[in-house]
Amino acid sequence: NIYVSFDFVKHLVFPVQVSDIEVGEKELISAERVEEAPHVVRLCAQSEDFEKETNVTVVCIDGSVYTYHVKYIANGLVDPSPNIYEDNGKWEHNDYQADVSDMHMAEFFFPSDIIYGTQGNEMSFALQSYNNQLKVSTAKDAVENSNLFVIDKNMNTYSIVIRRNETSVFTYNYDDKREYTAHIDVNSEVMDKCLQELRTKKRNVYSVGEVKNKFELSMSNLYVHEDFMFFIFDLKNKSYIDYDIEFVKCFQRDIKKSKNAIQQETTIDPIYTKDFETKIKGKSANRLVLGFNKFTIPDNKIFEIELYEKGGGRHMKLAVENKYIIRAEPLFEK
Repeated sequence: NIYVSFDFVKHLVFPVQVSDIEVGEKELISAERVEEAPHVVRLCAQSEDFEKETNVTVVCIDGSVYTYHVKYIANGLVDPSPNIYEDNGKWEHNDYQADVSDMHMAEFFFPSDIIYGTQGNEMSFALQSYNNQLKVSTAKDAVENSNLFVIDKNMNTYSIVIRRNETSVFTYNYDDKREYTAHIDVNSEVMDKCLQELRTKKRNVYSVGEVKNKFELSMSNLYVHEDFMFFIFDLKNKSYIDYDIEFVKCFQRDIKKSKNAIQQETTIDPIYTKDFETKIKGKSANRLVLGFNKFTIPDNKIFEIELYEKGGGRHMKLAVENKYIIRAEPLFEK
């Protein structure tokens, strides 16, 4: 037997992907596969204080079948199995408790980025997630007890029983007891701080560049900070003709070893751009800052940036070898 409650959400974790779910009484319970983690089923009560017993059957892609009798557990009683873990220790499962208040936003930090998070009572608690950070706001008329369930990118789970209380603790760090710092969001104050720091830096790369048709594209800086890597390029228009940028393309490409060799390329999209003016006026210069999720490349490949001129022929191409990438310096001195 397993139990459900109106203010709590239950999850069933299986060793492989779920292929089919059947529910006995759909007006009493709902069961659906978590698309972000297809080996997990979300089980909720649809009706409060129902007395009938129903069932749910789950079929996995390996042919295994799991059947559960489902009953409603009354408020105030302790659920002996808040979640069901059938994965035989394949992933890590963590259980916590936390106090929340309608007077303050509660923040939770996890070891890895969040791919899924849900609350037991959606009317009482609202969630926002940013990388490895989860923010929980509490309604003034929120229920006293509920729960959260979080899955990170490594498929490890976090089951958190939350209690509405006049608490003085608003931050919970499950990030291996490290500093309360979320992985940077591209629109965060931390990112703004990174960009401000970049503006103070002197050139630290001198041998990667191209000059063609009186236009220069060169890499001037390369820095890393936590999960982000910043490439800074100097653009110099030495002619009197304005250079209008149509688009910038970045990708990883095989180093061509022979004339007829077929090159494979993989696009690497920047997640942040700054100081990006699409028009470089004649006899002027500008900087292009591209932020990426940190990466390295194999020695038999190169990282290329291509700059395309709108309505013109001054297309610029710059190749960066891995030996430069692995020399990226820390943005902030330790």
